[in-house]
Amino acid sequence: MIEQVLDGLLSSADQAMVNAFTSGFRVAQTQLAINKALSDPTAAATALESAQIVALAILVREQMEPAQFDALYRPFATILPGPGYQPAPPVDRQIATFLRMLPKLTGPPEAEVAAVARVLSELAAPVTPAGTLGVAGAAPAVLSPAANYAAAWKEVIATANQSGRTHAFRAMQDSAEQAAPHDGLGIVGFAGVAAGGIFMRDVLSIEKVLLLYEPFAAAFPYETLQ
Repeated sequence: MIEQVLDGLLSSADQAMVNAFTSGFRVAQTQLAINKALSDPTAAATALESAQIVALAILVREQMEPAQFDALYRPFATILPGPGYQPAPPVDRQIATFLRMLPKLTGPPEAEVAAVARVLSELAAPVTPAGTLGVAGAAPAVLSPAANYAAAWKEVIATANQSGRTHAFRAMQDSAEQAAPHDGLGIVGFAGVAAGGIFMRDVLSIEKVLLLYEPFAAAFPYETLQ
């Protein structure tokens, strides 16, 4: 949805700059840097696409609403803070903001939350097409957001139990589930997961917090929970 807005704005951008980040030397530079950090080809290809989108968003940033730019820049916001970056506020304030925003979810933003939630809840069955086996006879690794999401949530639950924070953790989860729209789109449980991730952010890597928050990232980016 937001990327469609970006496409429309790029028609008035400097075409030479647009070309630089979609083909040629700049792309090769970016790809080289990503390949040094990521060995998995699928993950590297995904990171390159995200980097290109961010670069193009920067070109037309002045034409975008701040929330739109934040959503597009978000994959890099925690490692390369973007313009206007502010450190995360206290956890209780972040969760209070999240709970305040949840009842306002309606229309296309809510539909997008539901669509992302469905993707993250559907673990794909292992597939080994003919001709895809490697030298050792194993299928190549596939990037699975749903598997990563499920693993991150299991880690949060285990960590909450181990740290003696289960009661408070469940209270945060329940509060979010009650605040989320109960209109059949299936986002109630995911709101609880997002709140649980925020509550445990001090013992999780930021990547896992963002992954658990992912369904709501376009509607109200994590960085806006001030």
